[in-house]
Amino acid sequence: MNGNKNDLKKSLKQRLDDLVGIEMESLLDQDVFETLRDLTLETGREILIGTSDKNRILWVNVGDAANVAVGDKQMESHVKSLNRYRVIHTHPGGNPRLSAEDFSAAKGQWLQCIVAVGVEAKTPSLFGMGIPMVMEDQIVYRQGLFNSLKKLNAFPLEQFVLKANRFIKNDPNRIFEIENEEERVLLLGLSTTQKGIGIDESMKELEQLVLTAGGKVVKSVVQNRSQIDPTFYLGRGKIQEITKMIQNNDINVIVTNDELNARQIHNIESLTSTKTIDRTTVILDIFAKHATTREGKLQVELAQQKYRMSHLKGLGIVMSRTGGGIGTRGPGEKKLETDRRHIRRQIEELEAKNKKIEKSNELNALQRQKNRVKTVSLIGYTNSGKSTLFNRLTDSQAVMQDGLFITLDSTLRKVSHEKHAYLISDTVGFIDKLPHELVNAFKTTLKEVEMADLLLHVVDVSNPHFKEQIQVVNGVLKELNVCDRPIILVYNKIDQLSGESRQSLEAEENDVYISAKEGIGLDELLEKITGQLLGSRREESLLIPYEDTKTMAFLHEKKVVLELSYEENGSLVKIEVTADFPIHRVEKYLIQKES
Repeated sequence: MNGNKNDLKKSLKQRLDDLVGIEMESLLDQDVFETLRDLTLETGREILIGTSDKNRILWVNVGDAANVAVGDKQMESHVKSLNRYRVIHTHPGGNPRLSAEDFSAAKGQWLQCIVAVGVEAKTPSLFGMGIPMVMEDQIVYRQGLFNSLKKLNAFPLEQFVLKANRFIKNDPNRIFEIENEEERVLLLGLSTTQKGIGIDESMKELEQLVLTAGGKVVKSVVQNRSQIDPTFYLGRGKIQEITKMIQNNDINVIVTNDELNARQIHNIESLTSTKTIDRTTVILDIFAKHATTREGKLQVELAQQKYRMSHLKGLGIVMSRTGGGIGTRGPGEKKLETDRRHIRRQIEELEAKNKKIEKSNELNALQRQKNRVKTVSLIGYTNSGKSTLFNRLTDSQAVMQDGLFITLDSTLRKVSHEKHAYLISDTVGFIDKLPHELVNAFKTTLKEVEMADLLLHVVDVSNPHFKEQIQVVNGVLKELNVCDRPIILVYNKIDQLSGESRQSLEAEENDVYISAKEGIGLDELLEKITGQLLGSRREESLLIPYEDTKTMAFLHEKKVVLELSYEENGSLVKIEVTADFPIHRVEKYLIQKES
């Protein structure tokens, strides 16, 4: 008997031990099924049995989705056939569908089949079975669902095993493939009395996040509560209710609108037997998908490792495990501690690499300041149209498509206007409920925001909640300590508003209304940018003695010289300066203009 049974009652341990050695007449006998069901209901945990191809029970494991181990040292892969083992396990909560990790376990151990029994107190049990099938030039594990034990046992499994073994024997170099199962998602949200973006808009945003990550949203459930349930996120009763919804709609992923802790992930998965992730995990997945530079990839990996570190004990079905499947390693603290040390070591290495990049970026920024190169950073809520505006202003082709967090890596381009040039950068979009850890991890990318001379806060004015989105962005700016930077509010997508809606907008003096897509208002925006960066400009004339080479070098370094001629008493220089120019350095050489 493998597995963790130390915390079980003596009578339960004995009932589990009594299963070992039983020779069943079918894939799963009625008596053994009833024992598995009863033990699952009593313990609230998964029970797993491993059988031979003759249906003799070889071992029993007990645990949950995070720590049931498939197989033991006796199991080994046969080069010319499937392994002669079958695995049957229960899913507390009643969901019979096999997870991606179940399929991974079947593939990794070359199992003849893997069976999941959905167990719930007041409803009949349902059964799911992963079966090896020869599909064209490969073996793919496919899932069959059965509404009774009789139908499960009547399935002609041996025919599929025989066909798969013949296929392997003819070409032993072939490997198994797992058919990519569509991720059918159930969204869970919580409506509280907290101010900010409303729950309806927040759930629409979560749906768009899931779509961007490649999932398909099937159902959405929102519960009204004063606060998040510390055990199940939503109430336990609501989680039990959605179990039927999961079964009836073939849902295989749950996504919550708020960040979950390790305990909540563990408890939801235990009740529903469904992979559970939170908003943060989806955002990290999108970040990983769109990171293209070394800098961006490092920051994504750092954020992921920090998240894993804080959720190590509760990642359950989500956490990658050796060999995949229903926890193919044991749950011992020794292994967890090894993982923790490994992740901590990776975090330290990633942070060291990020510091090198940050130092390099700071040196580049200081060099730009020294050369009086002005910089502008585009900021704003995700999907507000920053990349479209960036392309318009720079006449470039940065990545531009509808979706959240499409732009991740900071991009710098040169803009010229009225003989004046400056650099403009597009940065990652902000979003509601962006975790503090993610802001910290992406501070290197957001360094352009910290060093910028001017910020363009791009707002999707067609969004009915644009005012709340402005507050979210302002909150992140406060976290970055850049609230003192000059900001121009750029209200984008004005073309999507009716004339009446446009007139109702209350514009401040420094605000600009544009349509980056249609090119509306861009000239006014460029004028405001130039005015903010350069301020009031004036020309001055200087007569500098030839022997004062340092002053001449200083003027050339500041790139303010417009004209230069050589007179009898020295160099006659015409310069153009702004308010921030240190005029006291050359004040004694000024040529006073006549009244």
